[in-house]
Amino acid sequence: MITISVIGVDPYLVRQISKAMTGKIAALYEVEKDEINFYAPECLYIHDGVEQNTWNVLVKVNAPLKVRVLEKDAVKVIREYLKDACINLAIEFYYYSQDNRYEFVDDTQPRFMTEENSYDIVEDESIENEEEGEEPYLGDIFEDFNKKMNGEE
Repeated sequence: MITISVIGVDPYLVRQISKAMTGKIAALYEVEKDEINFYAPECLYIHDGVEQNTWNVLVKVNAPLKVRVLEKDAVKVIREYLKDACINLAIEFYYYSQDNRYEFVDDTQPRFMTEENSYDIVEDESIENEEEGEEPYLGDIFEDFNKKMNGEE
């Protein structure tokens, strides 16, 4: 499994970039596309108290030790796909032994959510209709309180 973390780029832009880059990275590392994932946190990349997002971007690649020999080629691919999303780019590689990775996959479910197997949960329409039918109270909610304060009761 190869995880590419992109810090300092809008996560929704990373979604588009990852869709374009996944096949190229998978081909480079000679793995299935299912072995490539991206992490794009909604965060601020900060230097000396000033936000750096899109000005400075940091990419961290976590990959198995056996693909280390392809690092320079991976840098070229990552740079090519991110060069238009930032001014300055740093790429760091972190390698792990396959012996130190554990994965638990539910075989009764699809391995990944896709555009084809994803769906939005729709709220219960009866609740939605009740909320729409209620009119807001437009009267003076402090009427009784104001009467007491003015000695009218």
